[in-house]
Amino acid sequence: MVLRILFFSIICFSALNSAGFDLKNKGVTLNYIDSFDEQKSVVIKRIHDSQCKNVNGASPNVIWGGDFANKEVAAKCKKTFVTTVGKISPLTISEGIDTYGELEVIDFIKKSTKDENLMLIDARLANWYETGTIPTSTNISYKRFDKKKYPTEFEDTLEELGVEIVNGKYNFKEAKTLLLFCNGIWCPQSTWAIQNLRKIGYPKEKLKWYRGGMYSWTMLNLTTIVP
Repeated sequence: MVLRILFFSIICFSALNSAGFDLKNKGVTLNYIDSFDEQKSVVIKRIHDSQCKNVNGASPNVIWGGDFANKEVAAKCKKTFVTTVGKISPLTISEGIDTYGELEVIDFIKKSTKDENLMLIDARLANWYETGTIPTSTNISYKRFDKKKYPTEFEDTLEELGVEIVNGKYNFKEAKTLLLFCNGIWCPQSTWAIQNLRKIGYPKEKLKWYRGGMYSWTMLNLTTIVP
């Protein structure tokens, strides 16, 4: 019974959220039968208190302010995070593009030190990158992957990624394998970059995505650097 309820809930939640359901305001309503065979209803949503509406999610100083909480635990042992900004990303952004966790990211970094065809990309704007980033990452803003708005920067970026452009056609034979990330599961910048690369045919097997981004990385107290 418990497994059946859990499975039903996950399917409903996943389907609605992947379709862009409004978790911040309306939420997802689930009707289910509990372990006592009683019908229940629950709304799963992101709790968004009125005080949180004034949080400036576009400011790196707000998001990465280094605020510590709970006087009972040493400050070095925990962090607090803004929890109400952005929109939750699905676990998989596209079939064939691997979603990475922290251990996979570290393994990718280790391999990249010996393989120049592997590239870790921080897809945030420079002012975010400069507050701290994952070691070995290269800052290529998501805007530089926008062919329509920034055509010159787009072509320069492709050259950096090893993509050859011949007579307007893209040759991905020497293209690097990329692992992209941004602020966290609520941040769309790395997914925008990946989607724009896919539009020109960048091979899926050469695209990886670190969904957790800087939030997950710093939550686990992994090493960051200020470039």
